Amino acid sequence: MRYLISFILTIYSISIFCQVFDNSQAHFNIKWKQIGTEKITLIFPQEFSAQAPNLAMQLEHFLDQVSRDFKRPTSKIPFIVQTHHVQPNGFVMLAPRKSELYSTPPAIADNQEWLPNLALHESRHVAQFDNLTGKLKGSFFQQLALALFGLNLPSWYFEGDAVLHETIYSTGGRGRLSSWNMPVRANILSGRNYGFNKYVHGSFKDIVPSYYTIGYLMVSELFERDTLIHGKIIDEMNGKLLRPFNFQRALKKHSGMRGNQLFDTTMLHLQQSWNDHVDSTAARPFPLTDRYATDYYIPQVVDQKIYVLKDSRQKVPTIVYLDPSKDMKEKKVIKVGRQIMPYFHIHDHLIVWDELRKDPRFQKQTYNIINIYDLQTQKIKALTHKTRYYTPTLSPNLQTIACVEIDLANKSSLILLDSKTGKIKTSIPMPEDLQIQQPQYHKSGHKIVAIALGKKGTNLVEINLNTKEIKTLFEWNNIQYERPIYHGNKIIYKANYNAQDDIYQLDNGRISRITHATHGAFNPSVQDDTLWYNDYMATGYKINQTSFDHIDADSVSPAPVQALYPRQNAFRFDPAVDNGRSYDIKDYHVTAHSINFHSLTLSGNDFESFDNLRPGLFWLSNDVLNTTQVKLGYEYDMDIRKSIYSAEISYQRYYPKFSLSYRNYGQIDQAKNPDGSYTGFDWREHAVSANIQLPFSIYRRHYTYSYGVNFATSYLQRYNVSLSNLQNFHTSVSFPLNYQIYLNRNHTMSSMDLTPRWGQNFSFTYRHIPFDADQKGAAWSFRTNFYFPGILLNHGLQVRYSIQEKSGRYTPNNDIPLPEGFSFYPTLYLKNTLLMNYRFPVAYPDWSIGSLAYIKRIRGDFSANYQNLESADWTPKTTGIGLSLDMNFFKYPLPLFSLAGRLTYIHDAKARQTVVPTYSISYSY
Repeated sequence: MRYLISFILTIYSISIFCQVFDNSQAHFNIKWKQIGTEKITLIFPQEFSAQAPNLAMQLEHFLDQVSRDFKRPTSKIPFIVQTHHVQPNGFVMLAPRKSELYSTPPAIADNQEWLPNLALHESRHVAQFDNLTGKLKGSFFQQLALALFGLNLPSWYFEGDAVLHETIYSTGGRGRLSSWNMPVRANILSGRNYGFNKYVHGSFKDIVPSYYTIGYLMVSELFERDTLIHGKIIDEMNGKLLRPFNFQRALKKHSGMRGNQLFDTTMLHLQQSWNDHVDSTAARPFPLTDRYATDYYIPQVVDQKIYVLKDSRQKVPTIVYLDPSKDMKEKKVIKVGRQIMPYFHIHDHLIVWDELRKDPRFQKQTYNIINIYDLQTQKIKALTHKTRYYTPTLSPNLQTIACVEIDLANKSSLILLDSKTGKIKTSIPMPEDLQIQQPQYHKSGHKIVAIALGKKGTNLVEINLNTKEIKTLFEWNNIQYERPIYHGNKIIYKANYNAQDDIYQLDNGRISRITHATHGAFNPSVQDDTLWYNDYMATGYKINQTSFDHIDADSVSPAPVQALYPRQNAFRFDPAVDNGRSYDIKDYHVTAHSINFHSLTLSGNDFESFDNLRPGLFWLSNDVLNTTQVKLGYEYDMDIRKSIYSAEISYQRYYPKFSLSYRNYGQIDQAKNPDGSYTGFDWREHAVSANIQLPFSIYRRHYTYSYGVNFATSYLQRYNVSLSNLQNFHTSVSFPLNYQIYLNRNHTMSSMDLTPRWGQNFSFTYRHIPFDADQKGAAWSFRTNFYFPGILLNHGLQVRYSIQEKSGRYTPNNDIPLPEGFSFYPTLYLKNTLLMNYRFPVAYPDWSIGSLAYIKRIRGDFSANYQNLESADWTPKTTGIGLSLDMNFFKYPLPLFSLAGRLTYIHDAKARQTVVPTYSISYSY
């Protein structure tokens, strides 16, 4: 059992390194400020200074609240507010210990303000860490604490618990969003009785919500039995972190159930509850035939054609139209790039939508820009650049585009743009505590309806574009409104009244229900007095329509939305209110905080490879803004019985990334004697290397471009040579220079793609030794990598052609990809290679092997490899066939492991072995 624990700990250690060594940075021109209290250090950009004291007050309040069922208070922790990053997210991590809050509110509709809800959620994670592994901290044990936390506490549990607490300590939270648990509800009511493993690990072929959702439902089941049970479970586990099945034992002790039993109980109770509310009269959506789950977002009708944003597992998101007169025949209009949420708007012959962009160098400097496409000219144009604009909508006369802007201080404005130039016509700032979302024009072009969120809750507002007057349409509440539009002078919108997502109409203050969807109705649009909308099914968002003649006669009286579970609704909490405290804002000096040692680790390569893994110990330092990394280490090479000492520093605050490393290690070799015999000898080496990188990458619609240059040099000094009078043995290698330049362009991949559908990748490398008269030589290589679509969807062909020239000390080295089985046949001099690989999915089984593993995909590939083409015939040097299993181990949703087996046939009479079997294990995120 001890070895099993070590194996699991190693696997989970791999999965945490994507966060432990997060190499993304904010832009260097940000001026950072800080607020320090007994509980937190709040670090934020200068533009956020007016909002920072209130956030600091909220965080202190939340940390107290969410720790009440735990025995230990939280320790002081840094919170970093990333205002320049528009993607909505947040996390808490150790190694180094910190939390990051991406503060920009998204255009995704919610039932409360974004940032306080995010802060509340992450505060619960802080309490979880401190109460389970909080004793392992300081400058040495944070990585161990993080690994033990993940080993002991399943992801579904700690994320579900955080969602539970964001719900009970607020009037909103995802626990009160019927759209959030809707995929589970649709699966249950559709007879798709998926197992626990599938809900935790997901599926390529079916819609399975993230483990956040199923986790929330399961921990809510526990909370209904005992409101203090989560504190009891954590307390039972604390101090027993190496006990096998620690969580399962604690769960069993305090609930009487294990994880699988809790899942079964939760699903049974949900089925009983939801079966009582099935509407058998619901209209059926258009029958569209798709092999796998597919979404047809935001149906809008123009010229009798239904335009939708189609998002499937097999293809990237694309705006298409369906022609009802031709049996819903589909035709592609244009592919869209990365979006924070699926969105587009069409009016007449113009289509507008927003897309995500990022700074080429700094990944936490992102933007949201607006594109426009003309159906008549078939031309696309990026109307804005480096903006923070969301959900554009065209005016009735097509001259103006209305959108929402969120500035760096999280203040919201309605922006009116010229549809031809993208220049601002008018900007209407919203009140200080008001955010707006998803604006839509009235047919007159003089007013706009939009969603409003603020401290009071949610609402719909009308904005008069002439007077700039803002009018609220309801009492403030916790209802999730989505996509309000006009139908004449009436307003059509989606709301989750009575815990059901449906389309409603507001007419002179009277609310009427229009749809009676089985699971949920969304994204209304009106054409010729017909309502078009998305009808959610277990296979995705489908297209449906209805007449306004079907509006309910009875009016609806909105009431506060309740959670599924009674005890969550009965829970009482103290809201965060201004405590009158003054918070001093000071400068945060990035350089002064560069050194931050946090962990000892056993791996010098962050567990990125298991090849040549040596026993060792490394001391790691990372500052909380990811600008500086230091690594001090010791390893022991058991093969040659030599010690290795190393030190490395990386600095990446500015455009170039700098790294400087030193290694001291032993080497062994053999010298040939005059009589033909060999004498072994050894020595040690000082090796200093320096590297400068300029890496860039950008998004341009459905393509990602990456490009950059690298420069490296080194100095090597050999000493303590055990054998004297060696010939051709150089005691030093002085500053060889290496240069690389690369340019890549790759098509965005769908979730089922194995390779980009199209890709062109080029890299040129040059190496030489200009400063050492005793050693000569140079080498250059040019490598290409092309991707092409295969015969069927999600099949792909990879073709790599590479060429090299080398001389002097570089002659033994190869700087290009080698054919499979290269070491099994003789090659005197390798000039070029042509490597072809065809990859294809075999099946998506979603098989569980007990609790040990979960197989999500089986894939195969064929390969043919050539070398030295000028002297080769049509027969490949090697051919191969491979089969891989993509799978998760235990209950860890990340990483996704690939177990691969391969047979390579060598077409060479001099080969030592004709058929070469190989096996490998790799992982990805």
